[in-house]
Amino acid sequence: MRRQWLVWCLATSLALPQLAGCKHKGSDAGTDSGGGGSDSGTDGGPGPAARTTPTNGGAVALSSDGTVAVTANRTAGEITVMRLDYTAVPPTATLVESFDVGDAEPWAAVVGNDDDTAFVVLRKSKEVVKLTGIGSADPDMDATRAPTDAEPSGLAISPTGAKLYVSNWAAGTVTVVDAATMAVDSTVDLNAALAASGLLGPSVSESNARPGLAHPYAVVVTNDGDSDDTDETVFVTDFFSMGDPAADAAALGNAFFDEGRLGVVYRFSAGTGVADVPITLSSVNDTGFADSAGNATGCFPNQLYGAALNNGRLYVTSVCASPRGPVAGGAANFKTKVHGLVSVVDVVAGAELPGERVLLTRAFQDLYDAAGTADDATRRFPLIPNAIAFVPGQTIAYVTAYGADAVFRVEYAADGSLDQVGGARDFIDLADPTFTGRLPIGIAVTGDGHGLVLNEYTRNLSIILFSTQTVVNAVATATAPAAGAETDTNDGRRFFVTGLGRWSLNGQSWGSCEGCHPSGLTDNVTWYFANGPRQTVSLEGSFAPGTGAHRLFNWSAVFDENHDFELNTRGVSGGVGAIVTSSTLATSSRIIFDGTAPPAGASATTNLQNGLNGSTRDLVTTGVPGTDGSGNPVAALVSVQPDWEKIDLYVRSIRAPRAPALDPADVAAGAAIFTGEGGCVGCHGGAGWTISARFYTPGAAANGPGGTLSTTTYSRGALPLGLNPVADAGGGMALIKTGASIDCVLRSVGTFPPDPATDPSGIAPAGVGLVEVRDDMVTVALGANGFNPPSLLGAVAGAPYFHGGNARTLEELLDPLFEGHYQALGTNFNPTPDQIRQLVAFLLSIDDDATALDPTLVGFDPIICPDSL
Repeated sequence: MRRQWLVWCLATSLALPQLAGCKHKGSDAGTDSGGGGSDSGTDGGPGPAARTTPTNGGAVALSSDGTVAVTANRTAGEITVMRLDYTAVPPTATLVESFDVGDAEPWAAVVGNDDDTAFVVLRKSKEVVKLTGIGSADPDMDATRAPTDAEPSGLAISPTGAKLYVSNWAAGTVTVVDAATMAVDSTVDLNAALAASGLLGPSVSESNARPGLAHPYAVVVTNDGDSDDTDETVFVTDFFSMGDPAADAAALGNAFFDEGRLGVVYRFSAGTGVADVPITLSSVNDTGFADSAGNATGCFPNQLYGAALNNGRLYVTSVCASPRGPVAGGAANFKTKVHGLVSVVDVVAGAELPGERVLLTRAFQDLYDAAGTADDATRRFPLIPNAIAFVPGQTIAYVTAYGADAVFRVEYAADGSLDQVGGARDFIDLADPTFTGRLPIGIAVTGDGHGLVLNEYTRNLSIILFSTQTVVNAVATATAPAAGAETDTNDGRRFFVTGLGRWSLNGQSWGSCEGCHPSGLTDNVTWYFANGPRQTVSLEGSFAPGTGAHRLFNWSAVFDENHDFELNTRGVSGGVGAIVTSSTLATSSRIIFDGTAPPAGASATTNLQNGLNGSTRDLVTTGVPGTDGSGNPVAALVSVQPDWEKIDLYVRSIRAPRAPALDPADVAAGAAIFTGEGGCVGCHGGAGWTISARFYTPGAAANGPGGTLSTTTYSRGALPLGLNPVADAGGGMALIKTGASIDCVLRSVGTFPPDPATDPSGIAPAGVGLVEVRDDMVTVALGANGFNPPSLLGAVAGAPYFHGGNARTLEELLDPLFEGHYQALGTNFNPTPDQIRQLVAFLLSIDDDATALDPTLVGFDPIICPDSL
């Protein structure tokens, strides 16, 4: 579908522009694969066919002279070709053509060597499209599309422009495409390289490697300047970290949970397509931010978003995770959880240069402290560094931060050491009120002192002048969201991602929901929270596809509304929050609903509304009784901010990752095991691939004082003894809610130690550190009564598995150590290697297109919660 726009669209003051002639097509949120510079190389002289611009693509890609830009507008479903004029005052970008690809999710683009061709990855539809004539007045889109595997994310082009390299995030492969014919040339399997490395433990090896072990994201190709592509190296980041086999849990103590994982980068020869031993990126043993107990904190590179080649080095951006408790309460803890990190690899040696890595959060904290910058929203930190690009011919990098609406400058010395961060300004503010850009997803740098940043939320292109470190224009690139639900969902995505304003400590972008839930999914990190070690839950299963069935939230079923996570905003990220009586960014504007002492001037509810008490959603919609800031009774305290309603809409829009290419026979055999002798369907059947479903409407009647949840009993029924300890203790009957959990949904499947007070060591194989304690790292965690069955949607993205990341792979999940799990409703099930392969294939096949299965296929009704209250 090709559509010519006959208007020139130029916006000098931009919020959410509506472009003439543009018809909106929505899609889901996403993240960026990064931009970059070029490698100096060592083998061969310059050749006329070799590329002179970076080989890696991104959400915005530039021609060699910087005058043509191609943008992948992810949430609008539009690919646009723009003409740039930097001589105009201010510089302008004129829309030449837009191509509507619906909900296919244009993700990353790269411009061909002829400056007249471009290639764009469509993530959801699993393909690459080719644009021709982008340097003319009438670009076109070829009908031929190159197929990829599941969730293509990163894109790079070989130096001669002959080959495209596409990373398939959910499949663990790289598709190599002939750029001229758009035919698939070959597939590079990174799963085997990862399995052979030992980083995933003994359950997988090169011989039984399968799709979805690796999660490749950013892709770059070296360029030695000659006309031979076969002597180049392709580098690919794995989005997720892996356990460090050398980390000694006994020696490190609790520091193990901050330092016991590694970032992973794959490399393979462009000539042979054979992947080498993965390169590992080490953890940071001291971030420079102590927690509230005075302990030094470390972090490990995770969410490896961006990659760029420069000065003989590969630069990789990541979200450096620090999951050890305490994570809540107090400014010190708010600063210890996620950090921006740039790791560095020697291209020739294929090894990390740990002395050259830069913990951006610490570097900018030092910058602000040295300058005496006020400790308010004047400061900003690089939350979710999702793309990096170098100034051509220099060692100056610019990093976009998705959660900070900013670009951060990092200058290296010639020897690779850090020279300085910041510049004429501490950071480039994309959210400048004159030229507003929010949620940056890609950056490209010109050779004449300009940069371009594509912004997801505002759907525009920020033009940056590096000499002043400012945004000098912002130009619309796609249709604004339609008024109503589409706009509200777009707003909800921004509130989910941003760490500015009311969403983190002092509005400085210390943390956000997206920081642990990339694209609304999971960061695959086990965090030590108030209830114990908790693997981040992927949110695509929050509402069942097609039916909208509402899951009970968290591993212990302690939340029943998305609005309940207001307390995470306040207590984990340090933000003012969005359940408030005024828009003033002060704690006195909060509505206190969890029984804590109200700050001076703050309102408070009469009855508790936190967790399973009452309804936080009612606080945003209809209001609940309480008192105002002076202690006067108020019939209906209601928030002036509707933000959580919009976040709820966004969470409903999150889709599961597409399933990778699998053996249909194995999938079918695995389905038979799942519903038959394995009995898995008894906990993981139902509309959302889980029996966990909210069966009541939160509010005073259900979970207020004396409500039906705390006065109604349930029966264990035909559920085998031991699976619901609460009912067992009551002789087969129990109240639905006696404490912090919905007890009837909990299932105890042998993943929690029998006597954690004596031995809190978690049930996990050697090499997996797990201690069943709460975030004080002392008190025994919740778990004795079982856990809330997770949705199996997107199981391909969910490793490690169980509540504490107990199992590194699906294969390890079926190890005899966890027979209490796989025999929970399949008493005699002892899977053979063939059955493990088949069951894993079926689990990997579960996405939004898969047909949910009836849990009663287990032979009885395993759901013991009421149908309704």
